[in-house]
Amino acid sequence: MPAFPATECADCGELYGFPVVACRACGSESFEAHDVVGSGTVYARTTIRVPGADHQGQEPFEVCVVDLAADIRITARVLDNPGLSPGDSVQFVEARDGVFFFEAA
Repeated sequence: MPAFPATECADCGELYGFPVVACRACGSESFEAHDVVGSGTVYARTTIRVPGADHQGQEPFEVCVVDLAADIRITARVLDNPGLSPGDSVQFVEARDGVFFFEAA
């Protein structure tokens, strides 16, 4: 099971699921890589039918908001399961070109 590549504030320990420039909790600009468990729960989901220019030709595709451990909430693409619903379990698969990919657990 791959770990999710989170970011941790080096000063206060606040965790983020995305790259940050300044910590919202303490204002620090020092961060370290901090892997967290890659399993999570779907908070919300939708189908993208008309994507932006950088994702043309990939439509339609599923996107979901995933709640991970340590109060991290991220937006991710769903692989091979358009039937996911809020509350379903998902597992981190990979990060590609700044996009996180999850699949049903």
